[in-house]
Amino acid sequence: MSKQDKRNKRAKLKAKQANNARARGKQLDAVGRSSYVATPEMVELFASLPPLDESGEMPFVGEIYRWCDEEYGFDGSSAENEMLQVAALCVLYIHWRTSEGSISLNQNELIEAAIRLSEENEAFKAQYQAAQQ
Repeated sequence: MSKQDKRNKRAKLKAKQANNARARGKQLDAVGRSSYVATPEMVELFASLPPLDESGEMPFVGEIYRWCDEEYGFDGSSAENEMLQVAALCVLYIHWRTSEGSISLNQNELIEAAIRLSEENEAFKAQYQAAQQ
């Protein structure tokens, strides 16, 4: 095999790898743009929670935490993931209340809002800590 043949073979391999990486990126983008849809059990939980109030307090966090703990079996091995799971469900609940019962939300928006809620919202953090006790 000549040097030029080796170069051509390597160039083909690199192009194939780049195309595969690009296709994987598009798959991930498509996943992020898809909607997350609440399960019937989640909707049942939402209907049992107190309505949102103007004060910004979040009395529903404890109940959502307990539901998630029962549903997903929190064991404390990944505290950050558990907090994000509760935050995501809180975001979905707030969306459900404010959108007259819509049970789906863009996955990227849901994740971003859950991260912001868990990192920046003091009421959420306080209610989450109280629920862990």
